[in-house]
Amino acid sequence: TLLGDTAVAVHPADDRYAALVGRLVRIPFTERDVPVITDDAVDRGFGTGAVKVTPAHDQTDLEIGARHGLPQVTVLDDAARVSFPGAYEGLDRFEARRRIVADLETRGDLVGTAAHEMVVGRCQRSDDVIEPRLKTQWFMRMEPLAAKALAAVRDGRTRIVPRRFEKVFFGWLEQIHDWNLSRQLWWGHRIPAWYCPDGHVTVSELVEGPAACAVCGRPAAQLEQDPDIFDTWFSSGLWPFSTLGWPAPTADLARYYPGSVMETGYDIIFFWVARMMMLGEWLTGQAPFEAVYLSGLVRDPYGQKMSKTKGNVVDPLGVVDDIGADSLRFALVNGVAPGADLRLSPTRLEGARNFGNKLWNAARFVLGARPADVPEATALALPAAAQLGPAEHWLLADLARTIEEVSRAFESLQLGDATRALHEAIWSTYCDQYLELAKARLADPAASPRERAATWRVLVWALDRYLRLLHPVMPFLTEAIWQRLPHAAADPELLIVAAWPDAVAERALVDPTQAAATGALLDLVRAVRNARAEAGIAPVERLAADLSLPDPAVRAAYAGLAVPFGRLTRLGPVELTDGLAASDGSGAIHVLAGTLEAALRRSGADVERDRARVQRELADTRARLAAAEARLADQAFTSRAPASVVEGARTRAAELREQVERLEERLR
Repeated sequence: TLLGDTAVAVHPADDRYAALVGRLVRIPFTERDVPVITDDAVDRGFGTGAVKVTPAHDQTDLEIGARHGLPQVTVLDDAARVSFPGAYEGLDRFEARRRIVADLETRGDLVGTAAHEMVVGRCQRSDDVIEPRLKTQWFMRMEPLAAKALAAVRDGRTRIVPRRFEKVFFGWLEQIHDWNLSRQLWWGHRIPAWYCPDGHVTVSELVEGPAACAVCGRPAAQLEQDPDIFDTWFSSGLWPFSTLGWPAPTADLARYYPGSVMETGYDIIFFWVARMMMLGEWLTGQAPFEAVYLSGLVRDPYGQKMSKTKGNVVDPLGVVDDIGADSLRFALVNGVAPGADLRLSPTRLEGARNFGNKLWNAARFVLGARPADVPEATALALPAAAQLGPAEHWLLADLARTIEEVSRAFESLQLGDATRALHEAIWSTYCDQYLELAKARLADPAASPRERAATWRVLVWALDRYLRLLHPVMPFLTEAIWQRLPHAAADPELLIVAAWPDAVAERALVDPTQAAATGALLDLVRAVRNARAEAGIAPVERLAADLSLPDPAVRAAYAGLAVPFGRLTRLGPVELTDGLAASDGSGAIHVLAGTLEAALRRSGADVERDRARVQRELADTRARLAAAEARLADQAFTSRAPASVVEGARTRAAELREQVERLEERLR
């Protein structure tokens, strides 16, 4: 690009060249005399401190040239061959480079060469070196459009979720440059501009183009359309309304524009979201969305951004083949906050698949547990309040709370919170706890047919409600299960258009006292299980227990739930007492339900055995922590290993430190 130089620039404070500023120097092979100018963009410490300026082939040089009014000389054509007249015309850029350096040396003009690192732009697909070049382009003035988009967010007509990205949105639009709309691509919306042989430009909104040149009147047959197309982001920026028949006032446009929620990744908030906002406001007078939900990026298990170039892309179709579309969708949404990146690990995918399997198996049990005296074609309905046991009151109370929590989460676009609440309610509350309680009542010979039927109806009712709540995230699985459940007369054929559950209706039958009493017993179950785990008692080992239940409601609930309570805690035989019994060294668990505490009192031999086990585990963990910290102290590792590997090592060391602290506390 020496052939295109139109100035030599030095820094204004560089005393070495102060006497030369304003004088002319001759560019070799061109016989062109150009000025020596000063500009703050010059780095005095790089090379000689005097920089050749080629406005037609470098972005920084273009800006320098604009500040100083320099000519713009193009020396490369579209095929990267020299187009400047002379000895190098027609040569490929790399061959011309070698020839020019050799000719400079022959002429005695080459003082010397030095290697230095450069940032060289390359095409992602072909790996060719990209050469900047001035081209005639179409631009759109952006400030008036940006002002409308900014106003829509500031006025609250469009909200951005999460709100921290409003700052990014404002910063970009407030400093926006005019938009280069022209792209030299093969396919897209062609620029609607036509040129006549005299160089006049005619822009037309007609699909068939103008009938004649708007300046000189030459007929359409003599006009040639601009070969460029609109930037892809321009065409896609029209998407919210152009797909609905705009500019015609269609019924679809009236019904679906503006939309309610736009969901996309935060990395294209400028490229797409802002452009849809600007074009929508400008062309329709309305912001295209009420809310913009910005999700995070799906990264590989090591936290790297997925890239076809890196080869670390997880093929979603392959994952769907393995675990199903619903499990993949749940894995992408569950527990993820708006705008937060997600590491798509095998563990996360497996957990989502297991959740789907858990729900499916629970549905199979419920459908297979229908009491013989309940007709197969029975309608979906809750039983009368008098037929409900304490466990049913507890489940319906928790169901009402879950409906409220999930509804709030969806309304506020906290999708990760909605799925987290559903996972807890379905997996833990419904499957792990209520199913066990219901099994006991369904199998209890002392229970009346009406009571067993009531329990089964509550099982079906709650499952129906969970399916409605989960349907937006796992539509295929929930639809398949729902089709097999009993339905109410008012239910539609498809779950996707079924009514959303009403928490108020769910709570109408609930007796808060019985619900709270059952909750207290289940809290006690968790406390006992934790105590067993802390003491290292095998799950299959049954222990005798003295159980104190001072609360009459809890005692009444226990009367109906003693069998599942024993099954869940692995306690038995259980003796009800009036107070906390003293330790007798037998290894029994003594439980005080009033304060929901579980204490494990074991013989001295058992305590010593537990102490020895914890000491061995603590010594092993301390050794692993020391090795992890030594690795992080090794500068060779932290400076050379990939950042994701170093971060993983730091995370592992932190986990080991926490484990050591827990073991030390257990030992104390």
